[in-house]
Amino acid sequence: MKVLILAGGTGGHVYPALSVAKEFKRNQHSISWIGKKTSLESKLSKDESFNFISLDTKGFKGKNIFRKVLSLIYLEINIVKSIFIINKIKPDIVFSTGGYVTLAPAIASYLLFIPLFIHEQNSIPGLVNKILNKLSRLTFEAFPNSFNKSSKICTVGNPVRSEIVKSPPSQPDIKEFFNILILGGSQGSKQLNEIVIKSFEGKVIPSHWHIVHQIGDLEKSSIIKAYSKLDCSFEVVTYIEDMGRAYHESDLVIGRSGAMTISEICCSSRPSILFPLPWAADNHQYFNAKFLEERKASIVLDSSLSSADNLFALLNDLEKDHNARHSMSLNAFDAFPVSSASKIVEIINESF
Repeated sequence: MKVLILAGGTGGHVYPALSVAKEFKRNQHSISWIGKKTSLESKLSKDESFNFISLDTKGFKGKNIFRKVLSLIYLEINIVKSIFIINKIKPDIVFSTGGYVTLAPAIASYLLFIPLFIHEQNSIPGLVNKILNKLSRLTFEAFPNSFNKSSKICTVGNPVRSEIVKSPPSQPDIKEFFNILILGGSQGSKQLNEIVIKSFEGKVIPSHWHIVHQIGDLEKSSIIKAYSKLDCSFEVVTYIEDMGRAYHESDLVIGRSGAMTISEICCSSRPSILFPLPWAADNHQYFNAKFLEERKASIVLDSSLSSADNLFALLNDLEKDHNARHSMSLNAFDAFPVSSASKIVEIINESF
């Protein structure tokens, strides 16, 4: 079977698509991928030897009327381009995870009567997937009730890399050190870093605490300097190559609440403290985080400096309360299905 993957933009769209594409490949299906040139999806798909085709696109959101009109013109042009591309590839099915680059080829596939399957990673669907849900044969959602219930909606969780998955221990795991993993994301979160650093300032940090702080593209030296003043065990890194190991060695995770971050936290069965990004589209990070908090898998704090003292108090309490962390781990692991990619491929295969 020939499979066309549509995904682009952020890692939140691209990595779930990559997991599903690799599962299709494992099942002996051939893979093509449409995305943006010189992008994350371009690099990752080429690393897997997929047939990659680039498409230039413009987003819709924003208040500038001229940009919106220009985006619609680009959309029409790209639908026509996509029709030619898809006719050349001749895929049997199309699988899309969202991002503006996916809209034109997804519409083109619908016009060519090629079955379209989409996946929504967040609790609140993005604009593109809201549109494509009307055209899809089946719609996969990570969170229950992201879309209105219908026979074509399948709740499957988010596909995550297999090396991240780890079930929680049957009993609380009491270790010599308390390892805190702080995730700033690939682009870094200046606000989150400021909250974390402020929470530690002027405090006596226990000698058995070890902090691993991933800061993304932010300036590293200033953050190292801030930690150096705290008299604590720490590592500041730009990027973490082995995320599975990082999760598994941690006792608690602090981070934003993007769809893939919380899915990885859950599939690695880690307790967490989350700071939703206030300006995320449709406030989806808040609703992602509340989904976990309602299941007693995470604690959600406001993304403001006023949360700093509360953060340090929580860290102290959770470090001492092994049972509370163990309970959060169990609840986190139960929050999402684990084998999402294989489930998606299985359902698509069965739909033919």
